[in-house]
Amino acid sequence: MVRGSQKFGITAPSPRLMNIPQGHLPPPNPSLRFTPSLSLISSSPGENSQKELPSPRISCPSGSMAYRSNCYALYTTPKTWMDADIACQKRHSGHLVSVLSGAEESFVASLIKNNLNTQSDIWIGLHDPTEGSEPNAGGWEWSSNDVLNYVAWETDPAAISSPGYCGSLSRSSGYLKWRDHNCYLNLPYVCKFTD
Repeated sequence: MVRGSQKFGITAPSPRLMNIPQGHLPPPNPSLRFTPSLSLISSSPGENSQKELPSPRISCPSGSMAYRSNCYALYTTPKTWMDADIACQKRHSGHLVSVLSGAEESFVASLIKNNLNTQSDIWIGLHDPTEGSEPNAGGWEWSSNDVLNYVAWETDPAAISSPGYCGSLSRSSGYLKWRDHNCYLNLPYVCKFTD
């Protein structure tokens, strides 16, 4: 086997071991101690030593749960869509929940299933202030003004003959799909806020 330094005609000196006769070791120095390192740079050759740092933990008020950088609270006292959104703004300076991804939807569904005793749809911050005047259900938006990129309709509201203009999580879908309702219907709701 040719070592890298021998390839170019350079010979590296071989390391020398220090031969100290037994009984001639210097006395131990109490200020010098070997302590194993607590950090592991890489557990195996070639493994990426750069790890994604976890997002900072946030503290949410009692009765709410954290997901990423927001807090979420389920309220079981039914309200109209507008009254529910106003309640979220007053309590937490937030809004009805905006569901921006499938992962967030799963979190919210879990929050509801673990804390709701009744079988009901749940208000979310989705609404259509144009009341259907935009073609292809294009008027739907989040009350928080978050961008509506992720959609999870149980039935496309453009295909419904008498649609409602406020959105809910559908109980029949396990709270994973959206349904439109009359905004004056009284339903439980989820608030989303930063604390």
